[in-house]
Amino acid sequence: MFWDGGNKMKHKNSSPFDKDVQNKIKQDTKYAEAYFEAIADESLPIQIALLRRAYGISQEKIAAKLRLKQAHISRLEKKDSDHLISTYEKMAKVLHSRIMIVPENARVIPA
Repeated sequence: MFWDGGNKMKHKNSSPFDKDVQNKIKQDTKYAEAYFEAIADESLPIQIALLRRAYGISQEKIAAKLRLKQAHISRLEKKDSDHLISTYEKMAKVLHSRIMIVPENARVIPA
């Protein structure tokens, strides 16, 4: 089962696409596995952004939890972003996730 973000952390202005992804992740385990496997090929900042959106959490909510400004979260989610790994680890923790290095051509099998 994937974390649904909890009602308190739902972003009120999620796009229709984001809402559709959120619903499919909750309802369809195979879709969720495929979605998370697909984003694993993206750069770390993009993975964080896609995961946050999939869980329906706003940048403002993440920023508040980490005691950062929303603009800082936005910069962390940019494709060519290059920040401290510890900052990304903190963001992952807020998303009930973890950062891992996976060898190329390896398949991540959900627990």
